[in-house]
Amino acid sequence: MPSRSDYFYIDLLRAAAAIAVVMIHVIGPYRHLIDQIPTGDWLAAVGYNVASRWAVPVFIMITGALLLGDTRPFNLRYYLLRRVSRVLVPFLAWSVIYAVLAGVDRYGTYDVAVTLADLRQIATKPTWGHLGFYYYFIPLYFVIPFLQPIAQQLSDDRLKMLVLGWLALTTLYLMHINSVGQVSVIMYGGYLLLGYALIRTPIQPQNVRWLALTAFVVFILSFFALWYRSSLAAKYAPGRYTSYKTLNTAIMAAVVFSLGYRYAPVVQAHGQRLIQFVARNSLGLFLIHPLFLWLLQQWEILPGATVITVPLLTLAITVISLSTTWCLGRSRFTGWLVG
Repeated sequence: MPSRSDYFYIDLLRAAAAIAVVMIHVIGPYRHLIDQIPTGDWLAAVGYNVASRWAVPVFIMITGALLLGDTRPFNLRYYLLRRVSRVLVPFLAWSVIYAVLAGVDRYGTYDVAVTLADLRQIATKPTWGHLGFYYYFIPLYFVIPFLQPIAQQLSDDRLKMLVLGWLALTTLYLMHINSVGQVSVIMYGGYLLLGYALIRTPIQPQNVRWLALTAFVVFILSFFALWYRSSLAAKYAPGRYTSYKTLNTAIMAAVVFSLGYRYAPVVQAHGQRLIQFVARNSLGLFLIHPLFLWLLQQWEILPGATVITVPLLTLAITVISLSTTWCLGRSRFTGWLVG
């Protein structure tokens, strides 16, 4: 297990995953324009989408690496106040904020009935798309206290076998073969174990390049499978190739996590400061960026040449969202909204 002084890799992974999530949402409108924009622009957008699907799993893997690897005695009060509440409270607050936003149309007219309808369904349905993450992430916090002692007591070989068993489930899911173990808490909870396993038994440097090659092959296969399915359907039809529950996504997430863990020490001091700033504000970045994407959609701003504009839009939205997060975080009245 790494020492506290080695934990910069967490900041690196958290920052990279937060920016990749922004890219996923920037791409959102482009995916469904298969017959409305040039084929090259659509393929570039889809390629960026496939290449960034590791982001959400890496967030869960970070949680697994930190919490399953924590050997301190479990303290329920601390866990609820410092862990669970820091996730649950912002989720509830932003669910209300986005429910209000959902009631506003492009002309500035507000329909309270839309807000109330969204709030009535908050227990089962997110008020805004990106908040769906919390519906499978929050339940994991109630699994962790039970999973932690089990994972820590497993031998390295048994831990690897458990992870391989979970990967088998992701393979079956990708192949549309149903299994009793394919419930959300297991399919997403497996990323907790994967993150913990990759820091407890890190992949050796000589093997990382082979894992990276595997991820590249997986990306190519996923991209062409999605392209083929969509071409046949004449619409965006990803099947399960962009799902977080499938083997291809798990492999790509494992590669990114392993590369971040292995090569974080080579980042220079000035780069570390920037990455740490993004990491500190990553929750706010995740929560706030859809506000600015919503404005672009209301103004019907959807520039072409996606191979260039998607990264540029991602950078612009990230900078604006981080600036807003930083401003909110400076006040004790609003800081709790952004972590």
